[in-house]
Amino acid sequence: MKIKYLKSVFIILFFHILSGYFLFAAKIPSKQEINQVNQLMSNEKLDEAIEIYLHWVKAGFKSKIIYYNLGLLYERKGNMGLAMFYLKKAEKLAPVDPYIKEGIVSLKEKIKDRFILPVENKSSFHWIIYPWQYWTIQKGGIFLLTGIWIFFIYEMVYRFWAIPRNKYFYKQIQYAQLFAIAFFLIQSIRIYYFNQRNEAIIISSEVNVYQGADPLSPKIQTVHAGLPVLFEDRIGEWIKIKLDNGQIGWINKNHLSAKI
Repeated sequence: MKIKYLKSVFIILFFHILSGYFLFAAKIPSKQEINQVNQLMSNEKLDEAIEIYLHWVKAGFKSKIIYYNLGLLYERKGNMGLAMFYLKKAEKLAPVDPYIKEGIVSLKEKIKDRFILPVENKSSFHWIIYPWQYWTIQKGGIFLLTGIWIFFIYEMVYRFWAIPRNKYFYKQIQYAQLFAIAFFLIQSIRIYYFNQRNEAIIISSEVNVYQGADPLSPKIQTVHAGLPVLFEDRIGEWIKIKLDNGQIGWINKNHLSAKI
């Protein structure tokens, strides 16, 4: 019987290590490379610093610091579109980072578009309703793996020590653990799908939004660099976008950044 349980232990351990690899795996530039780009920034060589950061991004480095610094560099160069694009990418990796949030708020004050959104009253359950504002997909995965391991260890303790199942609230605690696992699984899926939204940033200095996928159709709005939008459909070179105020229209794809 113990051999059977040991096989289960090895299977769970393998799953845990494999999942942990995908959750924690991240490439990090060397200390020398970081010092080099910091020196370029200190010497106001912004274009060279941006070039190195973009090379790191292309090589597969994913770091909130890289995206955050790129956002600040583009802001210093006056490129509000790319500044917002990289700050938003940093926010996806670290949604509760105060410096990133402050950078985005500061940048929003500098872009021309001002859409007044309804004030959101945060309740005690706000972190449950909008988990992506507090967790990353990595954190959700860590919570999920931790819940699975607690459930597994709890079950193994009862099996190996032959503790009767009617003692110490066994079923009640087991149900609570299963509920926690299901909760973190659902929240992780919600965060994943939220992060997969087709969100982009207006990168051209001034863009006309049209009622249809045609420059001859009525113009309904003019938007500016730095404005976040959602794109919902595509016809050739035209993208159907949704603005923060709920308005929907069409713009040419050349005016949009890549997906955040």
